[in-house]
Amino acid sequence: TGPSIWSLTETNLHLQENLRQAVGRMSQELHGSGFDKDNVAQFTLSDGAGVNGTDIVRFSIPVVCHNGDNIMDGSGNIAHWGAPLTWGCSSYTCMDANDNCTTVEYKSIEYRVGANNQLLRRVLDPANSVVREETFANNIVDFQVTLSANQRVMTLNVTAQRVLLTTQLSTASTTIEVYLRNRGGRCAQHV
Repeated sequence: TGPSIWSLTETNLHLQENLRQAVGRMSQELHGSGFDKDNVAQFTLSDGAGVNGTDIVRFSIPVVCHNGDNIMDGSGNIAHWGAPLTWGCSSYTCMDANDNCTTVEYKSIEYRVGANNQLLRRVLDPANSVVREETFANNIVDFQVTLSANQRVMTLNVTAQRVLLTTQLSTASTTIEVYLRNRGGRCAQHV
C-alpha cells in the first residue's frame, strides 16, 4: 500500500499544479475582457456545449493592432478588441497580422475542453475559424463557467482526473473567480 499511496499523492500534486498553472493563465487573460463603450459584452458563455457537457468561453480583450498604437483611444475608451495570437503577448507583432488597425485578424480567444481531455486555448478569426490552438492542461474532465448576476465576475471550475496503474482514480479540482475589469469600454481598476 505504501507505493500506491505515494503514487496517488504524487499524481494528485501533479494534477493540482497542472490546474493551478492553467487556471492562472486563463484568469490573467480573461481578466482583460468585459464590455465595450456601447455596453456590448466582449464575451460569450456556451453552457454545456463542449465535450461531455463542458462549457466553452469565448472572449476578446484590448489589443494593439499597429506599431506605436495605444490600447486607449482619444476618448479614453478601448481602441480595439481582439486576441493575441500567443498567450502573454503585449505587442502588435502578435496581435495583428498586417500591422493595420482597419481589421483585427485575431478576433477572439476560446477556452474549451478537447476530445482528448485537454484544456485548449484557441485563437479565432472574425469568422470564428481557428487560427491557432495550444494546450493549457491535460487530463481535464470538466470545465464549468458561471457569470455573476452583475456580470462582473466569471467563476471557473476545472476538474482533472487521472487513472493510476493500480486502477485508482486521482481527481483534483480548482475554482477561481475572475474579475472582468473592462466596463463600458474603459479600463477599470480592480478594487
